[in-house]
Amino acid sequence: MKAIGVLALALALTSSAMAGPANSTIGGKRLQNDNVHNVGVGYPSLFYEWWNKGQRELDWALKGALVYGDWPVVYADGRFIRIGLGLSAPLRWHLSTKKRAKATNDVSFRFTPGILLAGNRSDAFTFGIKAEVAAPVSLDVHERVSVITGGAIPFAVYLSNRDIGARGFIPLLFRMGVEIKAAQHVSPFFLFELGPGIGVGNGAADVSFAWRLWVGTSFWGVMGN
Repeated sequence: MKAIGVLALALALTSSAMAGPANSTIGGKRLQNDNVHNVGVGYPSLFYEWWNKGQRELDWALKGALVYGDWPVVYADGRFIRIGLGLSAPLRWHLSTKKRAKATNDVSFRFTPGILLAGNRSDAFTFGIKAEVAAPVSLDVHERVSVITGGAIPFAVYLSNRDIGARGFIPLLFRMGVEIKAAQHVSPFFLFELGPGIGVGNGAADVSFAWRLWVGTSFWGVMGN
């Protein structure tokens, strides 16, 4: 992740144009277009998001994910979810924009409620509930580059149809990523999140490193959509 910081610093020192990609789906900038499509693959899921520019400072999306690892984060306790379908509705409120000499900063608050229908490693059905809160930050350091940072807490609970007991996760993640303006209507991204995670289940709790990783792209204005 050190390379991302070095890239951001180099671009900030060499450029006076701080527009960045027109639309951000993982950062803190407001959408400029009415509709934006976002697809990504990584761990623990492959996903598609349909983003919409809402009223005032709100952007919202509908998200579907093919989940093949632990839904909220990868956790040291081992893979519990084998495969499942995740459905969620990200909501993002833009809080502030600050224009500086070499960068433009945008901060938002993001809330993502969701559910999971999946099978687990004990061959039982699992129903998951997630309530994720995040503070995404976009740093436009170049006319084509936005560095992404901030934090996220993807709180989740698993309920199974066998006597496995409920399982809960409370990860505290730091976000590191980048969005790049590859073309007029296309913006690839990279996002890595890492931090401590608290796992609760079977009458015990433990703390370990938790992480998740995605690469993908956003696109808009295709065939008029």
